[in-house]
Amino acid sequence: PDFFTAKLAEEIVNRKGQAAVIAATNIFAHLADLHDAARAINVLLKQGGVFVIEAPYLVDLINNLEYDTIYHQHLRYLSVKPMLKFFAMHGMEIFDVEKVNIHGGSLRIFVGRKGERQVSPNVQKFLDLEEKEQIYLIARLRKFANDVKEHKKQLTEMLHSLKQQGKRIICVSAPAKGNTLLNYCRVNSEIIDYATEKSKLKQGLYTPGTHIPIYGDEKLLEDTPDYALILAWNFAEEIMRNLGHYKKRGGKFVIPIPKPRIV
Repeated sequence: PDFFTAKLAEEIVNRKGQAAVIAATNIFAHLADLHDAARAINVLLKQGGVFVIEAPYLVDLINNLEYDTIYHQHLRYLSVKPMLKFFAMHGMEIFDVEKVNIHGGSLRIFVGRKGERQVSPNVQKFLDLEEKEQIYLIARLRKFANDVKEHKKQLTEMLHSLKQQGKRIICVSAPAKGNTLLNYCRVNSEIIDYATEKSKLKQGLYTPGTHIPIYGDEKLLEDTPDYALILAWNFAEEIMRNLGHYKKRGGKFVIPIPKPRIV
């Protein structure tokens, strides 16, 4: 139970030996000192071993307007081109990349020591995609910024219109990304009656900044408000399945990303 550093990696090797596989699932983008982490991987990884990263993909973040995932825990947003250069600095290379659908589109990146494995054509495929999508051009990032502003306008207009019609709106789930969305769009307790959450750790508390009270999911089923805004939109299908009784009673879901829509 400690931060992953080169010093800790040496202690682990002394106690347990080296690892054949090191997996970093939704953590690599959180690390403060990537260079020390790379040194730690070199210490801990066996010859022929594999380091696997899974993290949201910058291309999807930009194209699907996933701006609510930009918040303090995420210190960087990953793509293949800079990652290739980074690992080369530490005597390692990316030998394969695959796309997974979790969190609105993520990459699974496979890293080994330089020259130990044949490099898959997938690596070049993603490099070509990044060039095609122009994610390294300032003009594309400016367009993203303007698209985010337009998204905020669309979402707030939709919610205000529903409220003016006398509809009751609540939030389902209270993830970190949801609180980014609520605060940026200034959607507060004047629009949202309450939020519900499966996690008992959040029940009985309030959403930070917008002060919306959080209850258990059972309140949604007891109360049956008109609309439920799904803040954990990356798990929308699963949430809607779990809350199928709410929909059967006439409740409707609002999915905010990539474009606000009612289900």
